[in-house]
Amino acid sequence: MTRPAAARALVGGLGLVSLLGYTVGLSLLAAGSLRTHVAYIVLFSALFLVYLTATRFLLRWGPADRILLGLVLAFGLLFRVAVLASPVLLSSDLYRYLWDGRVQWAGISPYRYPPAADELAPLRDEAVYPNINRPTKVTVYPPGAQAVFALMARVAPNSIVAWRVFLLASEIATVALLLALLRRTRSSPAAVIVYAWSPLVIFEGVQAGHVDLVVIPLVLAALAWRGGGSSMRAGIALGGAVLLKLYPLVLLPAWWRSRDWRFPAAVAATVALGYLPHAATVRLGAAGFLPEYLGSAEDHNIGLRALLTYPLGLTGELPRAVAMGVLFALMAGVVVWIGRANGGNAAGMTRAGALAVGAYLLLVPTSMHPWYVLWIVPFLCFSPWPAWLYFSGAVSLSYLSYVVEPAPIPWWAWLAEYGPLFALLFLSGWRTIAHRVPTALAPRTL
Repeated sequence: MTRPAAARALVGGLGLVSLLGYTVGLSLLAAGSLRTHVAYIVLFSALFLVYLTATRFLLRWGPADRILLGLVLAFGLLFRVAVLASPVLLSSDLYRYLWDGRVQWAGISPYRYPPAADELAPLRDEAVYPNINRPTKVTVYPPGAQAVFALMARVAPNSIVAWRVFLLASEIATVALLLALLRRTRSSPAAVIVYAWSPLVIFEGVQAGHVDLVVIPLVLAALAWRGGGSSMRAGIALGGAVLLKLYPLVLLPAWWRSRDWRFPAAVAATVALGYLPHAATVRLGAAGFLPEYLGSAEDHNIGLRALLTYPLGLTGELPRAVAMGVLFALMAGVVVWIGRANGGNAAGMTRAGALAVGAYLLLVPTSMHPWYVLWIVPFLCFSPWPAWLYFSGAVSLSYLSYVVEPAPIPWWAWLAEYGPLFALLFLSGWRTIAHRVPTALAPRTL
């Protein structure tokens, strides 16, 4: 058997094993019980091991082969099609999307009333309303997300499958952009497997239905235009991503080149135009649930802040506020530094984007739900850092917080989730410093 044929056989075999997991495995899970979360973690872990095996093989030994790339893309599509009609398992966010879209078509701002308000009683039903989380709180989702919710409420009201099909279309755009960017940076197209086969992307994306999936093609479009020198288009795309979820804002300083004001101006104008209609009706209420979301009641699966404060017993509101302020300030400083060190070409912009997303995930002092990690996965196609590749699987352990009493994640699960991440990032940083210092100290030739 030739090397290409052996590679195709291996990838095909691993793809079939994964497909079995996404079909049979999901059918065995039932929502709403302790067994669901535990069984999910077991299923996810098995699929993640298969994913790592296939990814490692293709990135290290896989030949440049169009048929092999076709297999990767075909299985990636099949994995997603397999979960289109599956029940909603772990997160009820999707129901809030359906509700917010319905409210908007009733001519009411989702920032004005929470679902439980008497004013919205005529809109309630038995399919969507009982499944909404935080029914006494107004929506947390920004205007761009609300526009998408309204669009889907018009196209296919109350349809979970239709929403998932929309997300699948977004993923097709993501993969197309990834392939174009991989070609531009002279990377192997086969590296798209890092995204296409990621269990995190499949479960938290199409299966769970998180709107974060729509953010990714806009971020990649901004990257493509930024690397190609189109500042205005890049700014509009990044502004659109910020209107869907606020966190892509960290990419603004990372991708900003000095004396180029068109890029930040386009981002600011896009975001302002998105918020203006809502601010005109509800004013500061357009912030929605966000101020409360930043409060201690919403803390879940905290990362670096927990490591820095919890062992010292600093769990009160004041230490929490100080730690959050310090980490947010540090994050801002880091992404500005990343922008200044940015080479400006396509490869430099890609690396700056990956570093900025990694800095955000490491330093953000608020909750870390698994779907918040989604947007680093496409960047791993260009540089598959072991730390973040590991964390894209280990973050699923946070679901254990829903099956133990008291609710916070068990210490051993937190350690298994974050310990290797911190260790791998430390080793990576140490190796970088060890490599650069001798070079910097070497005598220069006259």
